[in-house]
Amino acid sequence: MSRKPLIGVSVSFHDFGDYGGVGFQRPIALAGGVPVILARVEDTLGDVLDVLDGVVIAGGRDIEPHRYGQEPHALLGDPDPHRDEFELGLARLTLERGLPLLGMCRGIQVLNVALGGTLVQDLSLRPEWEEHPTDRGWHRWKDVEHSSLHGHDDVPPHPRHTMTVAPGSRLHDALGVDAIEVDSFHHQAIDTLGEGLVVTGLAEDGVIEVVELADPDRYALGAQFELQEEWRVDPRFLALFEQFVAEARAHE
Repeated sequence: MSRKPLIGVSVSFHDFGDYGGVGFQRPIALAGGVPVILARVEDTLGDVLDVLDGVVIAGGRDIEPHRYGQEPHALLGDPDPHRDEFELGLARLTLERGLPLLGMCRGIQVLNVALGGTLVQDLSLRPEWEEHPTDRGWHRWKDVEHSSLHGHDDVPPHPRHTMTVAPGSRLHDALGVDAIEVDSFHHQAIDTLGEGLVVTGLAEDGVIEVVELADPDRYALGAQFELQEEWRVDPRFLALFEQFVAEARAHE
């Protein structure tokens, strides 16, 4: 491929404001890709994927529980039904086409649900996860978002915890470590794994932080944490974007 890989990015149009057009796209560009925001026009999705080399599903609102066989709990956050419909179809068709797929925060959940997995609607519903570090008020996330959008060098303090990394995984290949710190802004998590996925990043309390396709010939990786911001705290995380963009570059 002589040109840079073209990466379609599906983002929230509700909650991020200008950050939705910058935060998820910047590390893709730094890694050598060309990020473009995807329109939610389902009838054109096949044509769009014909010209893309990779797909990113970014963060955002909770997925409607009926899409993974559950009734809504009182602790469920605001859903985004139109985005759910579009992104679940996007994820399935991306995988069917063999395009590399990278999911961040909500993106790991979309990947999991698209492959038949389920979610825990709030971490507090699992006693062992009640103390999982997070910012339920989102105030610290907005500080991080603001600093990123405005190009500040310092990343404001925010919830973090250690994640173990599975040897031999794509995650390990990129980071080169057995354990590393990640941020934590989510209130949901994966429950049952979708078909074909394996866990490659795990919090000390058992919360799933990273999943990948078990098939070594196909690339799909989802991170529960805000991966798009982690490279600002720890530059080693940019290697995950470089790995993803390299997979997109190799796509024919």
